[in-house]
Amino acid sequence: MNSNAIIFAASAFASIACLVYFVAGLLLNDEDSKLKLRLRGEASQTSKPLSAQPQTPLLLKIGQAASRPFMPSSSEKQSDLRRNLARAGIYSSSVLKAVVGAKLILMSLGLAGGYVAGAMTHNMLLCLPVGGLVGYLLPTFWLKLRIKKNQRDLEYGLADAIDLMVVCVEAGMTVDSAMQRVGAELASVHPAIGREFGIAHMETRVGLARADSLRNLGARTGCSALQSLSAMLIQAERLGTSIAHALRIHAQSLRDARHFRAEELAAKSAVKMSFPLVLFIFPATFIVLAGPTVLQLMDSPLMQ
Repeated sequence: MNSNAIIFAASAFASIACLVYFVAGLLLNDEDSKLKLRLRGEASQTSKPLSAQPQTPLLLKIGQAASRPFMPSSSEKQSDLRRNLARAGIYSSSVLKAVVGAKLILMSLGLAGGYVAGAMTHNMLLCLPVGGLVGYLLPTFWLKLRIKKNQRDLEYGLADAIDLMVVCVEAGMTVDSAMQRVGAELASVHPAIGREFGIAHMETRVGLARADSLRNLGARTGCSALQSLSAMLIQAERLGTSIAHALRIHAQSLRDARHFRAEELAAKSAVKMSFPLVLFIFPATFIVLAGPTVLQLMDSPLMQ
């Protein structure tokens, strides 16, 4: 391979890495500054909007321009993508076009990278479609990972949020006010919980019924823990039972479920460790222990 091909491959790789970095900066939320603002007493109750970030406008224009020919025409497909974005904790209206545009941009970059890899390995028929497919599927994989992370954060901070709700309800606050206060207090520690509780409180303020806002809380996030919390609050309000007592029991059940999941993962760890143990550790140990014996046996008169 000559020097021109090496320089071309390095330049293509650098350009692809830079574009992927800027696209990732468009889609990811910067949540580190919230804690600093919270310590200064300037943090808001909800997450920082995606459109307020400094690098967003140019990247949004690029993503929206690239997504215009490929936007889903049917409302069903758009609603599916919006639902996945909501489950990932992203509610900006411009991110829908940005995700579609990122698929096109990354697919083009993947095709370029596949072309370079095919030219280097002399296997263009395999590298070119694989690069395009990987680039097209990268935003989908990122969105799935973001959904899992958001739901994990919601489940992790829900027990603490319910404990604070118990204190607020026992102090005489309503469920709406308790959710608003808990969301404001947990915005810096558990931003996912603070964001969802803030949205539920705003829905009740604009005139939506409390039961409907609680149902939307569970359906919007897709989190089973929040869905069970919404069903429990609706049932307790309908039957007239003590909400504080129901919240306390629900918080304890969430902690028990987390404890059981930890025990399940600990039980699975022995099985998961057996594969690297058999494939890597045992052969290396066998070579170290039996290697000198095999070498001496090969040098012995018996093997000659």
